Amino acid sequence: MDKPELIQLLRIAHDEILQQRRRIDELEPKAHAYDTVAAAVRLNVREGGGYAGVDTAWRIAKAIEELQAQPVAETEENQDA
Repeated sequence: MDKPELIQLLRIAHDEILQQRRRIDELEPKAHAYDTVAAAVRLNVREGGGYAGVDTAWRIAKAIEELQAQPVAETEENQDA
């Protein structure tokens, strides 16, 4: 690599570093806002699993247990109705 090629490569690297720094400066407020929202969400999440919505999987498991606990005859009567 001759001197002009090296200088060109260094200029490209220099410009890319400056471009990345500008991009970081642009994204920094967004990252801060994200961290703030994430911290607020963590305050509202109940202990023991981090899921604050309706636990559909738990409700389905309970429904399965209830259906399995029903006698076979009762299940067949409900299907006929």
